[in-house]
Amino acid sequence: MDVQINRESSREKILNFDIRRTLILNVYIKEWSMPEYRVIMTKPEIGLYIEIYYFPSNSDKIPARFATVGLSNSIRKTSKPTETEWMLAIKSDLGQESIDRIFSYFCDLIAHNIENIQSSEVPRVMTESALAPENWTTKALLVDELRGESEDLEEIKIGEEIISVLWVVPITNNEAHIILHEGIDAFDDYIENLQHSIIDPTRPY
Repeated sequence: MDVQINRESSREKILNFDIRRTLILNVYIKEWSMPEYRVIMTKPEIGLYIEIYYFPSNSDKIPARFATVGLSNSIRKTSKPTETEWMLAIKSDLGQESIDRIFSYFCDLIAHNIENIQSSEVPRVMTESALAPENWTTKALLVDELRGESEDLEEIKIGEEIISVLWVVPITNNEAHIILHEGIDAFDDYIENLQHSIIDPTRPY
């Protein structure tokens, strides 16, 4: 009898994730067209299962994007779900890095977020990391509300649950300093006057 209950519970979890994937991925595809690659990040002992999709750029003017499905269902050490998905947008040349290298870095960031961060409040700055891609000058990170994307992406409804899609943007050490010491508004002013694109991970310090 216990075995049957466990099987049903497992099936229910799979179904719930399938529904979550369908709803979230549908919004992504509507905005960014079809994804080209997917990696799966798992840690069975804590029930972690996250899919990360790569949406290629169709032109030099359109960024490439990496986006999660299932991060919102992941449980922090505080026993609370993250209730957010992440989206990374970068220039079409990926900052002279490979797709696999960026997938690896994105997975590292997600793992750090789940294991060490206690809430999904934004804006949040992660200081410079040696795990960042070698060719990028932007080795720190900002997690904030979406910018420059459709309003349909800001919040995705899954049953009674509201999922926020957050913007993950690589930033320089100088930009991290501005946010931490002067605030996000000062950073916004800085970006408006910057000659290089915010989605260029190789912009000067």
